[in-house]
Amino acid sequence: MRWMMPDGIQNERGAVAVIVALSMVVLLGATAFSLDVGAMYAERSQLQNGADAAAIAIAQNCAAGSCGDTTTTAQNLANSNANDGASNVGAIDFPTSTSVHVMTTTKDAATGAGSLALSFAPVLGIRNKTVAADATAGWGYPASGPDALALAFAPCVFNPNGTIQVITLSGSGGSKCSSTSPSGQVLPGGFGWLADPTGTCNANVSITSNAPVSGNTGVSISAPCAASLSNLANKTVLLPVYSDIGGTGTGAWYVIRGWAAFKVLGWNFTGPTTNYNNNTYPGATCQNTCKGLIGQFISFVSLDTNFTTGGPNLGAALVTLTK
Repeated sequence: MRWMMPDGIQNERGAVAVIVALSMVVLLGATAFSLDVGAMYAERSQLQNGADAAAIAIAQNCAAGSCGDTTTTAQNLANSNANDGASNVGAIDFPTSTSVHVMTTTKDAATGAGSLALSFAPVLGIRNKTVAADATAGWGYPASGPDALALAFAPCVFNPNGTIQVITLSGSGGSKCSSTSPSGQVLPGGFGWLADPTGTCNANVSITSNAPVSGNTGVSISAPCAASLSNLANKTVLLPVYSDIGGTGTGAWYVIRGWAAFKVLGWNFTGPTTNYNNNTYPGATCQNTCKGLIGQFISFVSLDTNFTTGGPNLGAALVTLTK
């Protein structure tokens, strides 16, 4: 027996077929969009990491005194941040005398093509896409930031040649200052404690206004600073160097000249965490009545974003991503 259907039903079947066909095109387009956009997003993320790393590395080299082979530096870091180990460095330029701009673009590791091959978008006529990223890093010298030990060095003990030395706060031995400051005051020991209003051993210091920073009395190290110091053994920190002093007791003040990089190697203090490596380095010991720090001033490039630039070059430099 043969079933007969009204013409209307057959027409509806034809309409459904057209709708299904159109829907498949839309679904394929959506699939192409989601998968290929995801691939482009992942590619750009890798390129951005490479551009960031390259800009920071070049800025660090420039801040240390020599920018070096910028192309090789950028290419190596861009490649190392790509999952397939391949990328193009599109451009390296210096917008200012203290900044560098790096652009990275797609490179196909298999073919060497400068574009990303797409998987589904060719259905819509889009076969590949070039992806790019860029970054800018700047460098300078510290102007303001947190003083991790709430102390400031005297300029007469600032010796940037890397010699291990004792910087004396009180007692015998080590570096002492007998010079006169611009205010007519005789400089005290090698460094002085700064006011620590929060009690966390983290004084905020700035050179931009030339405003005096209040001092703190006493020879003993505070408990918060002792805790900070114990965590800084054999590490490099940025510490302020003062240019002028005045006042006495709780009215003492310091005018900060700039920031230096100091590698903490040892100490001897009255109070908690009294000593560490204070008799280790020949010619740089601090025992008995000697109270002070042992270490060396060095050239150092920091990535600490808590600092601002604009200070003089005392051996410590800062590098930050600006874009």
